[in-house]
Amino acid sequence: TGRVGTYCRVSSHEQKQKGDLERQNGRVLAYCVKQGYHVVKSFEEVGSGMCDTRSKLQQLFKLVSNKEIDKVVVEHKDRLTRFNFEFLNQFFASHDVEIEWIGEVLGKTYEAELVEDMLSLMSSFSMKIIGNMEKVC
Repeated sequence: TGRVGTYCRVSSHEQKQKGDLERQNGRVLAYCVKQGYHVVKSFEEVGSGMCDTRSKLQQLFKLVSNKEIDKVVVEHKDRLTRFNFEFLNQFFASHDVEIEWIGEVLGKTYEAELVEDMLSLMSSFSMKIIGNMEKVC
């Protein structure tokens, strides 16, 4: 099945302290075992999905660029990025790396996705206004 890298992310340290990141990573790794994947590297990160300077994400990009993995497994697409997923998908595909996500919210309407995106943007801008963007990234 090739070499797999996993990537898990939560937005806040509070979520990490509550064990959300650890549980997410456990679900992703359990999925990989069930699929018979060979996981060569597993990344866990705290940071905004809108921040493009996340250190673990940058490390994942290096694995992709160096052709050290063949597939990236995440729980949901938004763990990699909140917006412009297709750019990442094209970058990974240009290096023959597939992105596979194990969970998809069923029944999510276009309107629900739009509201979710708007709330993410408002949250990001609010953090910038109060000067907390560095803490999020």
